[in-house]
Amino acid sequence: MKFVYRRAETEEDFERLRRLNHATFAEELGQYEPRPDGRLIDRFEDRSRFLLAMDGERLAAMVCWSMTPPFSVEARLEDPRILERLPQPVCEVRLLAVEREYRHTTVFAGLLAKLLEELREAGAATLVISGLEQRRAMYERLGFRAIGEPVPQGAARFIPMALPLHELPERIRREARLAQRRIS
Repeated sequence: MKFVYRRAETEEDFERLRRLNHATFAEELGQYEPRPDGRLIDRFEDRSRFLLAMDGERLAAMVCWSMTPPFSVEARLEDPRILERLPQPVCEVRLLAVEREYRHTTVFAGLLAKLLEELREAGAATLVISGLEQRRAMYERLGFRAIGEPVPQGAARFIPMALPLHELPERIRREARLAQRRIS
């Protein structure tokens, strides 16, 4: 499969990602109540950048990020000032969603490579996320470490996590470089 990685720009792009967000975070994970219109509009949409992985005209995966506080992870921290002690500037990566049929493909590696490229250009020093508790091992393999206790939201539980980019594991850097070569 050959994916195209790009920023969300059109209203059609945003409609696609809202539907994927709904399918992932409302229908699959139960973080939010399902909506009759099948769309989930992120409360930080207006200040976030969205990266898409397209398979032709079909949205295969998406991720969004923002360097504009306040971050949603702050609400999951006992003491949000912990973010001030991390290497600055901090960037929150949110809403990673991959369509079910693309989960065992190279789409995640390519999306990660594109994300890291954009974060380098933006000057980010630390990534923060609210990681799904049941996927903690995956986040830890990427280099993330918990900065707080798991917090429930709907049927899901999220762990506030951080990754100073200078601590990104070499294996992940190598995989991102390989993926970048494939998509360039």
